[in-house]
Amino acid sequence: MLTETTTQIINKIMIEGNTPVWQLTVTQLTELIQSIIAVPTETKEVVEDIYLTSKEAQAYLKVSVTTLYRWRRDKYIRVEKKGGIVRVKKSECDRVLNQSI
Repeated sequence: MLTETTTQIINKIMIEGNTPVWQLTVTQLTELIQSIIAVPTETKEVVEDIYLTSKEAQAYLKVSVTTLYRWRRDKYIRVEKKGGIVRVKKSECDRVLNQSI
């Protein structure tokens, strides 16, 4: 049972010339396969979130220690503990900043 891609390759080889597949060079075969199969050239950008310490978050948000602590307590801003240190995602800080507008 041949897959659709295999059938496309065989049909393309038979249409484009009289050269049997076993006589193609590796480069020719690669070009042939790439011309048939749509290879996505764009890759999704992987964005890793940056974690800020409490002091960095305070500076970024321009709030006092008390305000950040109150926001954490009231669950206005979500925090994570990593290695015993409270961390805030930068995207979470951005959410808070955009929410207050």
